[in-house]
Amino acid sequence: MMTLLSSCERKQEKKDKFEEYKGMQLTETLSESIRGNISYTLELPDTLRVNQPYDAVFNFDSPFDTIVDPMVQDSIKFRILTMFYYKPIKVGVKNNNSDFVIKDSIYIPNKEFILGNVRFKEKGRYLFLVLIEDQIMYNFYKEGKRDSIHYDRIFEEITKEVVVIE
Repeated sequence: MMTLLSSCERKQEKKDKFEEYKGMQLTETLSESIRGNISYTLELPDTLRVNQPYDAVFNFDSPFDTIVDPMVQDSIKFRILTMFYYKPIKVGVKNNNSDFVIKDSIYIPNKEFILGNVRFKEKGRYLFLVLIEDQIMYNFYKEGKRDSIHYDRIFEEITKEVVVIE
């Protein structure tokens, strides 16, 4: 009998733990385009050799830089920068939507980062493609309890055509 009561109490505790999130409002603002939102530079040679590793060095400035630094949290706002690295796209070949495949993604802790070990397995012309997502999560409180969350998100597509030789 005691076990049954204890079990019921634990289930009630778990239920109550999520009760505070009921009715919480979530809103979101997205950039209308994937270009022109973040200023950036990309250092990657125009001509690369097959199977040789390269570093792609990115530097950027975002409108969100004046609000909060990446990966720094306070009670009101939290900012995350994510880089999505796509498989290189061969230029001059008809590509399907299924050819645009994310190879990897990583959180970016600051405004300069290096994508290391970039390699191309075959010679040809390729489109090097990266997408940066910069987002801030704002927490809003009423009477000491969080009652809503708003996300601001901007995106920047970074592309560079490269030639891969033997």
